[in-house]
Amino acid sequence: MNHGYEASLVKRVVNQLVAGIVSGEYQDNVLPPQVLLSKKHGVSRTIMREALSILISRRMLDVRPKTGTRIKPAREWLIMDPEVAEWRLRALPDPECIRRLIEFRALVDPPAAALAATRANRHQRISINAAYQRLVHASPSEALQSASEDALQAAIVEASGDELLRQMGSVVRVGIKTMKAALRTQPHALPRVPDSQLADYGRVVRAIETNDTEGARIAMSQVLAGAASLWIEEMA
Repeated sequence: MNHGYEASLVKRVVNQLVAGIVSGEYQDNVLPPQVLLSKKHGVSRTIMREALSILISRRMLDVRPKTGTRIKPAREWLIMDPEVAEWRLRALPDPECIRRLIEFRALVDPPAAALAATRANRHQRISINAAYQRLVHASPSEALQSASEDALQAAIVEASGDELLRQMGSVVRVGIKTMKAALRTQPHALPRVPDSQLADYGRVVRAIETNDTEGARIAMSQVLAGAASLWIEEMA
């Protein structure tokens, strides 16, 4: 069988299994035997075994003798994997999950802004400022504002020059997108980025431009504080 075709089959099965896990499809959080899963999803046992191995490696499943394949609590899933971060937020779209995302983001964005203030090169500073201007002038469309804000956050983390922060930042951005998607299912739409938050972003950008490490860190922390209040209020 073609390797690329096999890989696409495995990915499809992984996504189908995750959808079932997130929706609570499996009784008592126990998956059926592999032979039944293979038949249900129309794939060979080899493909199913590979798909299950992926979820086991991401700490979503636990295989033990006599008890079968059990689904682990979402809080134990490997959150540093961007896909798992998205799946976990889909499984736990509640204020507590948002608070944890905000706490995780606090480990990334303020330190990244501080490092960017000292490490960003001329091209990166121009990119950060351009991303900020796009956010300021974005139309009221929530999708366009989200894309502009995501681009600004990504530019700042990239300019930090820290590989760990870059990887953590990718998880944070996936989490934010998933959280916003969950909020869009609520009866009312997400509000646009408030002027106070735009002003805080402006202070972050100016601090980076002037090599103000502590100013960048403080301003980014203010951005997160404002976002936290807004998101939790909307979820509530």
